[in-house]
Amino acid sequence: MAPLAKDRFIEIGRIGKPRGLDGVVRFMPNENFTDGLLEQAEILYMRNSRADLVPARILSVQTEAKRNQQTFFVKFDMITGRSDAEAAMNRALFADRNELESLLIPDHSEEENSIAGYTIWYDGKKFGEVLDIIENPAHPIIETRHTIGSLLIPMVNEYVEHTDHEKQIVYCKNLNQLTDL
Repeated sequence: MAPLAKDRFIEIGRIGKPRGLDGVVRFMPNENFTDGLLEQAEILYMRNSRADLVPARILSVQTEAKRNQQTFFVKFDMITGRSDAEAAMNRALFADRNELESLLIPDHSEEENSIAGYTIWYDGKKFGEVLDIIENPAHPIIETRHTIGSLLIPMVNEYVEHTDHEKQIVYCKNLNQLTDL
């Protein structure tokens, strides 16, 4: 059964006064808004005159900080000029709850960086030691010291089974694909 529309969307703020003539509007966030949401989300939803939720693609976001307060100015595809911006004033903006939750997944990069010095286990025995974590746009890479030298292990499910933080061990698999062992 599909979720009800009222449960699927969550209000994140309202549209404020227009800025300029090209349809840029001020965005006034509420308590459901989190930093970085406007930069990460591509589409928000706005109520039209019939109270239907209509998708509004974000074209640009500009932030300004004044007096310890951050102000957002947003350009939407459906607001093309000042008259559209004035008509949209005080309308609520909504985000898809599922997308919002996926954007708010905690950043594990600090956790990944904390594994330096951990032991690498492969095939039931000690394989090496984690020297560093290399940040990569696709996924982090574990730099490992091994008896044959240094080995780079992509931090993906194909090679890393799990990490035991209590024992400081990273359990790996399929490392034979990365070496001549």
